[in-house]
This record gives sequence, C-alpha cells and structure tokens, in this order.
Amino acid sequence: MGIAMNAESIEKWTKALFIALGTILTVYIAFSTLGYVSNSKVHYANFALGIMVLSSLYGVQNLFDEFRKEASRKKTYFRVGLLFVGALLAITGAIFVRVNAIRLDQIHPFFEDFDFYMGLLFLTGVLLLTWFHWGLILTSLVALTVLYFFFGHHVTIPILMLPEYDPKFVMNYLGLGLAEGMFWFARVAADNIYFLIIYASLLLGVGMLKLVIEVGKVAGNRMRGGAAFPAIIGSGIVASVMGQAVANVVLTGRLTIPMMKARGFRSNMAGAIEAVASTSGQIMPPILGLAAFIIAVFLNIPYMDVALAGLIPALLFLSGVSCGVMVNAYSEDLPKLNETVDTEAIKRLLPSFLLSFGVVLFFLLGYYSPSFAGLLGIAVALVVCPLQGKYRPTKKELLDSFAEGLGLITLLSLLLIAVGPLAQTFQTTNLAQRLGAFLAQIVPDSKFLMLFGAMIVSLLLGMGLPTPVAYLVVALSLVPFIMETGVDAIVAHFFVFYFAVFSTLTPPVAVSALAAAKLSGGSFVGTAFDAMKLMLTTFIIPFAFCYHPVLLKFPHVGWDVLPPLVLVIMLQVTTSAACYGYFLVRLNFIDRWMFTILTILGLVLLIEWSQFALIPALAGSAFIAARVLYLRRQFTT
Repeated sequence: MGIAMNAESIEKWTKALFIALGTILTVYIAFSTLGYVSNSKVHYANFALGIMVLSSLYGVQNLFDEFRKEASRKKTYFRVGLLFVGALLAITGAIFVRVNAIRLDQIHPFFEDFDFYMGLLFLTGVLLLTWFHWGLILTSLVALTVLYFFFGHHVTIPILMLPEYDPKFVMNYLGLGLAEGMFWFARVAADNIYFLIIYASLLLGVGMLKLVIEVGKVAGNRMRGGAAFPAIIGSGIVASVMGQAVANVVLTGRLTIPMMKARGFRSNMAGAIEAVASTSGQIMPPILGLAAFIIAVFLNIPYMDVALAGLIPALLFLSGVSCGVMVNAYSEDLPKLNETVDTEAIKRLLPSFLLSFGVVLFFLLGYYSPSFAGLLGIAVALVVCPLQGKYRPTKKELLDSFAEGLGLITLLSLLLIAVGPLAQTFQTTNLAQRLGAFLAQIVPDSKFLMLFGAMIVSLLLGMGLPTPVAYLVVALSLVPFIMETGVDAIVAHFFVFYFAVFSTLTPPVAVSALAAAKLSGGSFVGTAFDAMKLMLTTFIIPFAFCYHPVLLKFPHVGWDVLPPLVLVIMLQVTTSAACYGYFLVRLNFIDRWMFTILTILGLVLLIEWSQFALIPALAGSAFIAARVLYLRRQFTT
C-alpha cells in the first residue's frame, strides 16, 4: 500500500515537473517568437537541451502507464534502463553543447578530442531516447546511417563506397555542428511548429473534437452510411493537428468505431474507415504531418506556399474516401446516421473556433511565422473560450490539453532532432544521389515507370517508420531523379510524401489498420484489406498532380484546373463502383469488370490525353450508362 502510494506520488510530481519545465520552455520560445531572443546557435542549443529534459520526464510518465498495463514486467524493466541511460547521456551531452556553444561554433570542424567524445555521447543519448519513444526500427535506421558515415570507407560495394573521413569532421555534421545534423531540423521545431502544435492541442481541449463530431452528424444524417462521416470529418481534422495516424486512431477511434458498428458497419470496415480517416489528416493543411515544413526547408520557400499547394489534393483525398464509403454503404444497404445533433454545441463552439482559427489563417496567409500565428491563436482561443457557455472548458481541461500538446511537441521535436543525422548523412556523403542513380539505371527511361518505381519504394520504406522519416528518406534519394523526368521540385516532393503517408495502411505492416482492428474487434488482415480498397481511389491523386501540376498551384489556378479535377473525381466513382459492386444499382461480376476497364481507360487519359483512349472511354461510358439505366428500370419494375 505504501509502495503504491509512493509510486503514485512520484508519478504526480513527475507530471507536475514536466508541465512546469515545459511552461518555462514555452515562455522562452514565445519570447523568441516575438523577437526578444535572437535565433542564434546558442538559442537552438537551449531548445535542444529543453527537449532532452522534457523527453526524459515524458518517458517516466510513459513508464508508469506501462507498469500498470504490462502483465510481464521484464520488458518494462528493460525500458527503465533504456530511458535512464538515454536521459543521462542526452542531457549531459546537451548541457555540454549548450555551455560550449559559442566556442564549438567558432572552432568547427577542428574540435578537440574531448569535444568529439562528448558529441558522441550526446548523439548516443538522443538515439536511446528515440528508441524509447519511437521504436527500434527508426533508431536502427538512423544508427546505421551514422555508422555508415564513420565507417563507409570499409564498404566494398561500389555504389556505397566512401572516402575515409576524419571522425571530428563527421561529428561536425552529426552532433556538434550547431547548424547541421541534430540541429538541422531542430530549428523547424523551434521556429515553426512549436506553437502550432500547442494551439491545435488546445483547440481539442476547448471542444473542437465535440464540434467536428456534431458537424459530422449533420452530414451523416443526410447520407447512406452516415455513421462514417463523423469519423471522416472528426478524425481527419484531429489527425491534421496531431500528424500521427496511429495515435489519432487510438484517440478518436474509441468514439467513432462503436458508432459505425452500431449503425451496421462490419467490424473490419469500421476499423478501415477510421484508419483511413486518421491517415488523411497527415496530408491536410496546415501541418501536413510535418512534411510541409521539411519541404519548405529543402526548397527554400515559405512554408505557407507548401501548405496552400496541398489543399486541392487533400480535398480530392476526402472526396475519394467519401465516395468509397457511400458506394459501400449503398452496396450493403446501410442506413443514414439518424443521430440527434447537439445544435447548441455547434452554436456555442463554432464561433470561438472560427475566430481563433481565422486569426491563425490570416497571419499564415500573411507569411508570418507559423509559430507566431499559433501563439496568437492560443491567445485568442483562451480569450473567447469563456463565451462557450456550458461548453466552456474547466481549468483542468485546459491544463490537460496543454500537457498533451507539450507531450506531442516534445515527441515531434525529438523526432526531428533524431532524423537530422540521417538526412545529413544522405546529403553530405551523396548517398541519396547514388541510390537514386542506381534506381534510375534499372528503371527504363519512362516518366510513368519512374513514378511507379518511386511509389513502390515509398510504400516499402514507409513500413514501420514515422511518416516524416519515410518521406525524408525517399525524398533525399528519388526526388532529383523524378525531377529529371520533367516533374517540378514541389510536385516531386508531394508525390513521395503522399505514398509515404499511404505506407501506414500498406500490408504487411499497416500499423494504422492494426491499431484500428484492435479497437473494432475485427481481424488485422480484413481491416487492412478494406482500408486498401478504400484507399484505391486516392492512389490516383499523386499521379494526377504529376501529370497536371495545376492541381498544386492553389490559389493561382484558372479554368485549366477543371478537366483534371473532374476526371479524378470520375475515376474515384468508377473505382468505387468496381470495388464495391454498386452504381445506382447492384452490379454483377461482368458489370464490375466493365467499370474496371473504364477506370483503366480513364487513367490512360489522365496520363496522356489521346483519341486512342478517349473514344473507347466515351463509348464505354455510354454503354455502361445505358446498362445501368436498364438495370435500374428492371429493379424498379
């Protein structure tokens, strides 16, 4: 009893310390955002130290949860040791870098021996913390690239051979260079996403999840299979905030999956819809699963240009998923949602949400810093939330939402710090270009085949990896060679990013489908299969904007955007009809194959507009229309 109470007390004080130190770091970043702290290399060293401390404290909180859940304590005890050693090394190394930041910046890359060993200690600590929080697969990938940078001169494979680098030179690009390696993307976290993540988490705390669920009910009450629409809308919006598909499945799926099952959806299909909806949030502006910020760094363009470019493809993604859900609902004769809508909640919550989000959007469109926009959004949300009546959040709810946002930004910042050495190794050693050149050699000189090969590589590399990392690895390797086929840089980056996102639903790993299957009670294989069927309508989109870059030109679009836009939507309809066997009436086996052939002809038209495909497509469309009308008349009779 005493031991349990002591453990509970430690957990309580650990959380309190995490929030207190997180508040100090947040205030510090706020001063930096407002221009009172210069964005010097010392500043980023301060930020990295803060993230190491917070990652360690957040890990302690996770351990308490694991102790409560684990039947066998052996794994948990190992993780205790992993966290302790990782925290000790990471914090010690970060303190050393911070104390010596000015000197290290002045003498790089001519470091002293002690500097080198402390940098190695810092890097090791970061990798151990990454192992604890993000898993072994990501850590192994980063560790292998680091070892390759140090010892690549021993590799005898021609494409992988490296010259022998001085270890201190290598460490400059991995851990001690305050503008390279671990600090390369640390500035993305500190200067761009910090307050956007806190703001988004705060919105959940003041009732945004309740709002989007109620808005989803409004849509669901008007359509077949309407129980899916709270999941599509709610999970999509929340996932756009969190940027992590699996975490979002767990967060929103507990509410949406039982709602869908109660309205007739099969367990596998309910899980699949939630998994796909949660994945969709990673491609929704403004955050785009962190990719928008990394793309902006690579292309040296404003972040907002990237976020705006992703708007039309994101809407096409939602239209494809919605189309698949509706066609499936009609094929299985599922009812409308028929759920009572809390209109009072919408009236109270919508104005405060629109006001705060409007402020954020205004400053983002004005090309202000994303962190500055997020900071103002937080201020406005806190000012207007008392006007929400009975839906006004309590102080505890606000504090909990801040703590959740702090935990999320801590994990994302650690992720960005950890993948910095990976990206730096790929770039500095020219490994990315050499791997891409190898792929270009084995793939015939064809734009479509290059894109198809990049799709396969993106799906394979994304298995088990966080989406930003999967995107980063493929982008470094393949984007230059995709560009050689005539594809613009931003289009090439979006192409590999989309398929990195889709990799969370791709068997055999399909981590989002696995999480959803556990909540729905369905089988993993069945859930993954249904998710892939639902995603087929969206696989068209990356190829569409590669052949029609106007789809990524928002807001600078004209009437020329309509033909590819309409064609993609039509292909989504025909694909859904072929998959689920319904188009105004139930389709037999032959009818479904006719829709499949029509889809293939449409894809040919999407890639290259030609009479060779146009005439059969028009003839096939006319025949199918006549056939469906005939079947419809027979059914009515």
